[in-house]
Amino acid sequence: MVAFACIVLLFSSLQAVSSFTSHYSRSRRVAIQQQKRINIECFQTSDATSDDSDNYFHHLLSQFHGDFDNYHQVIRDRNHALTPADGGGHEHIHCTLVPCPHTAVTQEQRQNNDQWILAAFYFNGNPRQIFRFRMYKLISPQDDDSNNIDGEKVRMKLHTLSSELEQQLRQYSDQPCTWWRETYAVWLNSINEGENESDDNRSNEWIAFQSEGIQHLVSPLVGCDVLWDPQWDPKKHAYLNVDEYGDDTSSSPPTIGKNNNDDGCHATMEAGAKGAIVDSISLIPGKRILIKDELSLWEDEFWINDRGYDPDAVVDDNDGGGNDENEDGVGNMPFVYGNRRGVPYKLERVSCISTENTNEGSDDMFSVPILLERTIHNQELAWTLGEDFREQIEYEEKLSAVEEALLQS
Repeated sequence: MVAFACIVLLFSSLQAVSSFTSHYSRSRRVAIQQQKRINIECFQTSDATSDDSDNYFHHLLSQFHGDFDNYHQVIRDRNHALTPADGGGHEHIHCTLVPCPHTAVTQEQRQNNDQWILAAFYFNGNPRQIFRFRMYKLISPQDDDSNNIDGEKVRMKLHTLSSELEQQLRQYSDQPCTWWRETYAVWLNSINEGENESDDNRSNEWIAFQSEGIQHLVSPLVGCDVLWDPQWDPKKHAYLNVDEYGDDTSSSPPTIGKNNNDDGCHATMEAGAKGAIVDSISLIPGKRILIKDELSLWEDEFWINDRGYDPDAVVDDNDGGGNDENEDGVGNMPFVYGNRRGVPYKLERVSCISTENTNEGSDDMFSVPILLERTIHNQELAWTLGEDFREQIEYEEKLSAVEEALLQS
């Protein structure tokens, strides 16, 4: 994993964002930590329209946010003696999705606006172990000019972050509700805005940041577009009907209506079965990786069937490093990452992150667009959000439970 040097932006020259920091105090995070009830009401329902594709777009946005974690899957794996990589099991990963706030944008602009989402993935319930940052752009089918045949599909473009932005966000890795504040600050710093700005100017800057500024802080992953579809593909999403452990014991994953996919959102790569080759940035800098990916999202779970192969190396059938079963159509390309059995990472929802206006009474109108609200959805997994949501002894016990499950398998 690449070590990233941290930089500190001098906010003394950024009065436009200096008033934001007080909202994100430790007392606020501790208050969230102490919330014991599961809050189902954190799912947002956007204004509906008569167009089915637009309804689906907003339904997807209402689910595609918050924190997700596969700790329980890892425990089940170890109970079945499955370890990561060649052992057929899964690593413990966590996904955080933070949508860009649309506050201070008119209702008409908001209805027609594409949605930017910051995403981070980390290991072992520790936000200091982020192994991947991404920026996603979800495009409404009505605005998609990429020749979608099915008008209901939602295009999601993948981007890497600039080194400056990634370095800045890593300083706040356990505070995702501040990420858009920091992203905006990096952009302001890059365009050298003046120190004294009126509220009107700052509001206009925020709109310009959303419409033009964000794309200058990211680089597209060409050929990696993902298409979200209300219908699942029987072949590409075959994992929906598979018992991953081949038994009916109590330690098998619970059935939670995944065969009824009316409310699910499912995605495949536009590149199709051949996948896409990209230059690795975070895992193995400078190395090419063939990536393949399918996704399934429900209110309470996010399944990620992401795997990567080395297109520049071919191994012998007998050396154990290749994909001998050839189920993925990659011959003997060795795995770089992903589950060897083709079982997706099954992440459960931990939290919701709301972009609604939570500070209407604020005297500083421009602090509103940066405010985000994180609501615990699954208290049992809240410890995976970072140190402010757990005691050290609890964290050690959770990690030890993984090892103990393997020993007892």
